[in-house]
Amino acid sequence: MELGLVIGLVVLIFAVSTAVVLLQDRRASRRAAERRRARLARLGEVDVSTPSRLHVDR
Repeated sequence: MELGLVIGLVVLIFAVSTAVVLLQDRRASRRAAERRRARLARLGEVDVSTPSRLHVDR
């Protein structure tokens, strides 16, 4: 009974910590992308990693 409770708590803590790490990683990658876009905008360049913004002249 107590062993199951301890194992359950360990699994819960592990799941929560995994979720926190994943959310922080997504936030960090989003901030890096924003910094890259801002740096390219200051240089007057086009961000080639966002093809949805590129328009082809027909």
